[in-house]
Amino acid sequence: MRNHIIMFSGGLSSFSVVDYVKETYPEDNILLYFNDTLWESEDLYRFIYEVSDKLELPLLTHSMGLTPIQLMFEQKVVFNNRIGNCSKYLKMKVAGDFLIKGKVPKIEKWHNKQFLKSEDFVKDATLYFGISFVEAHRVKGIEKNWGKNFNVRFPLIEYFIDNQEVLEKWDIKIPILYDLGFSHNNCNGKCVKAGMAHFKRLREKMPDVFNKLVEQEHYIKLYVSEYHYIKNLDVDGLDDEVKALWHRNLDDCYRDYFYDRASRPKVYIPTDLTINQYSFMKRNGGPYPLSKFGRELSGWKGWSEEEEFDLKFDEAGCSCFVDFGPNSEGDFFEDENFQVAMAI
Repeated sequence: MRNHIIMFSGGLSSFSVVDYVKETYPEDNILLYFNDTLWESEDLYRFIYEVSDKLELPLLTHSMGLTPIQLMFEQKVVFNNRIGNCSKYLKMKVAGDFLIKGKVPKIEKWHNKQFLKSEDFVKDATLYFGISFVEAHRVKGIEKNWGKNFNVRFPLIEYFIDNQEVLEKWDIKIPILYDLGFSHNNCNGKCVKAGMAHFKRLREKMPDVFNKLVEQEHYIKLYVSEYHYIKNLDVDGLDDEVKALWHRNLDDCYRDYFYDRASRPKVYIPTDLTINQYSFMKRNGGPYPLSKFGRELSGWKGWSEEEEFDLKFDEAGCSCFVDFGPNSEGDFFEDENFQVAMAI
C-alpha cells in the first residue's frame, strides 16, 4: 500500500487532484493536507469538509496559529507582491517542517481520521499539487522545493480534468469566492499579493472585507514605520535599553488590535511625525494603499491605458508552495532564522 498526500488548498484544481488520486488509487493510503492561514472564508471550510466527507478521505489541517496580518506584526514587515512571507511561512514552512522534519505545528486538527489506512502516511509518499498546464511555469520551483524528499506529481498537467465535471460528479457546491468571480479560494479574497483587478472585485463584491483590510493595512503601516524608525534612530545617549523600552510601548499599543482583542489600537504618540509609506499593492514603482485605490475607484478618472488593463486583468496571487525566496538555493527547511517571537 502506497502513501499519497494531496496538498489541498480548498480550491477547485486541488479538488480535481483529490478526485484523480481517489479514483486511481482507491486501495492506497490517501491524505488531504491543508495549511490554514486562519484568514479563510467560512465557505472554504465547508468545502474541504464536504470533500473529505463525500470522498471518505482523512483531512489533516495544520496551522502556525497566525494570520497573515499577525505574521506581518511579528516580523515588522508589510507584505506585498514582492514579499510573500505569508505563503512562505504559514503554508510552505509549516508543511515542510511537518512532512520533512516531523515537527507538528501549534494547531493540528483531524477530520475523518477513521479513513486513514496507515498512521505512517509520510514515508515514501507521493505529493500531489493542483497545478494546471496554464501554470506549468510553477512546476520547476515546486520540484526544487519538494523533489529531494518526495515523488512529486501534477495530474492536471498530465491529464485533462474538468473541474466542473468533478464538482457535479460528487454533487458538491462550488466555493462562493468562485461564484463572486475570484480566481482562487484563498484567504477570503484578502491575498496581499493580489493585483488591481482582484482588489477592485473585493471592494465591489465583499465591501466589509475590503474595508477591514484597508484599516489593517493602515495600522500595520503605522506600526512598521514607527518600529523601524526607533530601531534605526542614532542619537547620542540613546542606547539599546531605551530603544527596547520604546519598542515594548509600541508593541503594547498595537498587539491587542492585531490579535483581534481590541477594535482599535491604543493611542500612541510617535517619536517622529515622518511615516514611511508601506502598502500591499504597488503603482508606478511606489506604495499604493488600498485606501487611495478605493477613493480613486470612486471618482478619479485619470487611469492610463496600462492601469485600465490592470483593473480588468491583474489578478496576481501568492503561488503557494512554489519558491521559498532568497534561501531557495539552499535548504529552506533547515533555516531556523524564520522563528517568530510571539507573546500572545
